[in-house]
Amino acid sequence: MSAGSPSATPPFVFSGERRLPVELDCDFEAPAPMPALTDVDAALDRALDAPVGAPPLRELARGAGSVAIVVPDASRRCPVARLLPPLIAEIERAGVADDRVRIVIGCGLHRATTPGEKADLVGPALARRFAVLDAQGLAPDTTDLGDIEALAGAATFDGDLSGGDLSGGGRRPVTLNTTVSAADLVVAVGIVEPHLYAGYSGGVKAVSIGCAGHETIAWTHSPLFLDQPAVRLCRLDGNPFQQALRAIASATRLRFALNVVLGDGGGVAGLAAGDPAAVQRRLVETHAGAWLRRRPAPADLVLAGVPAPKDQSLYQASRAATYVGLAARPALADGGLIVFCADAPLGAGDGPGEENFGRLLAGETAMDLVERGCVEPLGPGGQRAYMMAKLMLRYRVGVLGGGDRGLIERMGLLAFGSVGQAVGEARRARGPRARALVIADGIDTVVELDG
Repeated sequence: MSAGSPSATPPFVFSGERRLPVELDCDFEAPAPMPALTDVDAALDRALDAPVGAPPLRELARGAGSVAIVVPDASRRCPVARLLPPLIAEIERAGVADDRVRIVIGCGLHRATTPGEKADLVGPALARRFAVLDAQGLAPDTTDLGDIEALAGAATFDGDLSGGDLSGGGRRPVTLNTTVSAADLVVAVGIVEPHLYAGYSGGVKAVSIGCAGHETIAWTHSPLFLDQPAVRLCRLDGNPFQQALRAIASATRLRFALNVVLGDGGGVAGLAAGDPAAVQRRLVETHAGAWLRRRPAPADLVLAGVPAPKDQSLYQASRAATYVGLAARPALADGGLIVFCADAPLGAGDGPGEENFGRLLAGETAMDLVERGCVEPLGPGGQRAYMMAKLMLRYRVGVLGGGDRGLIERMGLLAFGSVGQAVGEARRARGPRARALVIADGIDTVVELDG
């Protein structure tokens, strides 16, 4: 293995809450220093007093008969319980009574949350004070708001929307949770970080996907749509997926967002409030340099860490592998080995999308899955199985951790119990001089070749 650039931090990878040391000569991408804000409460007050591209929330909420505050589920590391009180205080100042406010958890096609999980997510006091509801894509309480073209017109999109043909005779329906679609004011809470399809999460995505019905999730996540060149990790401008999300959100009264960026130790490193798209862009422009890195030459082996909570399931943890191999210019040689590090105690995952993801990868070859995904729907979670299958046609992919080895292997992945085993496999396949790249946090660090 070749030595990388000097680093003050010895190489390691995250595996949930743990840091696994990597005693290996390698190129190493440590997490960029992103110190937490020294006074988050003061920063929240400033952001709410001077929002980006929107009036203050207290003005937007004045006279609202109903308010829906959309928050992410526990699959994202968003400090929801800390962010909600100042938002609710703004809504109170507008004179909106508690019984007109709903907190909506955007589950997408992840499983619904239990009462205890709701209390943990929003805080016990707010869970007692407000109605806390799940927006889950397979639930019946959704409203059909028409086709996407009726909302924005085809000119909104720079890319080909034919991917919708896989989800219902060419329709591209906009179906959203009824509480959210009917609210006089919608407020989104979220986290901005790299995202394989949207470029970056945050902005309108909490509503457009988190609160969408399965019909909308099906066409936005169909392989023909996602395979467009401009649907790309770390790309906002000209990204048809991002444009579709904004058109979907336009069917609601989403007028305000509070987004954060997490840094060292999971603390809040940045935040912004105001117009959802403007908030997302401001945080991307401020922090993109910490997320996106460049390398001069491809590696033969990439070890990518997966911090909590993404380490809980193979569905979530596999994001780290796709961020390596499906980047615009992957920093891995063709035929190389990607190993993501997660114990995955939930196996493939416990939601409908996660379970179908596991069944698809375990049930057919990568080639068959890719070919089928181009001609018929793959169901909930099928887009992640399709992306993993594409990845596995170009690279070998493995998991380092203590998860279900039998399940991992049935899904077509290699199972490793130690860094040494992964290195040995890379050397066996690529030779004793195989080059290694270690990415401490494969969720928040995207590495591409110089281009």
